[in-house]
Amino acid sequence: MGIFAWGMLLTACHCAEENEFPARAGQLARAAEMLRLSSNHDKPRWLLRLRSLPCGSNDLCELQITCSGAYNEYLHAIDSIDSARRDLMPPLNDATVPDASAEAVLNAAALAQNAQRLLKKSRQAMNKCAENEAVIRQRYKLR
Repeated sequence: MGIFAWGMLLTACHCAEENEFPARAGQLARAAEMLRLSSNHDKPRWLLRLRSLPCGSNDLCELQITCSGAYNEYLHAIDSIDSARRDLMPPLNDATVPDASAEAVLNAAALAQNAQRLLKKSRQAMNKCAENEAVIRQRYKLR
C-alpha cells in the first residue's frame, strides 16, 4: 500500500471518529434534557439511559458524570421524602386515625432534614448539568 493510500485510510479513520462525537454528544444531551424535563416517575429510566451511553471525550464524560450525580442525589432526596411520608402514615388505629409513634415522627423528621440537604445540593448540581448541556449543544452545534 502506498503512502497516499495510508494517508487516505488515516484520514478516513480520523473523520469517522470526528463524526462519532457529535452523534454521542446528541445522545448525551438528549438524555440529559429528558432527565431534566421528565416526571420524577420517569427520571430513573432516563438516568439509566444517560449512564449507559458511551461518552468518549472529556467534555462529554463531564456532562454524563455531572448530570448522573446530580439526578442520583435528587432521586435519593425524593426517596427520603417518600420514606418520611410512609413513617408518618402508619396503619390506622381502631378509630381510623393514623397513629404515628414518637419514634416514627423523629425518624420522619430526620429523613426530611436529610432530603432537604440533598435537594439543595442536587439543585446546584442540576444547574451545573444544564450549563454543561448548553455548552455541549453549542460546541457540537446541536439543537
